[in-house]
Amino acid sequence: MPWVEPDGSLYRGADWPLPRRLSSHPRSAGTFSRFLGDYHRKRGKIGLTEAIEKCTLIPSQIIEGCVPQMRWKARLQEGCDADIAVFDPETVAERASFADMTAHAAGMDAVLVGGTPVILDGTLDTQARPGRAVRGGRRNDAS
Repeated sequence: MPWVEPDGSLYRGADWPLPRRLSSHPRSAGTFSRFLGDYHRKRGKIGLTEAIEKCTLIPSQIIEGCVPQMRWKARLQEGCDADIAVFDPETVAERASFADMTAHAAGMDAVLVGGTPVILDGTLDTQARPGRAVRGGRRNDAS
């Protein structure tokens, strides 16, 4: 979901962390931490391995049909470039709410993107910006 400025225009900036003035749905910041904390830990509806797969591999597999680069994402194996999240399954949870839509997740001990720590010992490094966009090509509907 897009982030929106107070005047209703779409946010096009690159600030990190995101400015608090922006609005969107809280799941824009807390989708996977909510799923892990709520459906796995609190409700016990899904095992941890399956929950992680639903937050990583399955979305990658869905997208790879139109974005072939996704075939090398979300997989910890040689030749792939998966990012790594180290979290505490007993405390991982979303903190984002309609009052604070950009709040960071709880229980994330470390996040490595392209081998660079973005979160280390639970602290976000706001200067680290190692991620790169993955974009699908345009489809030629005439062929």
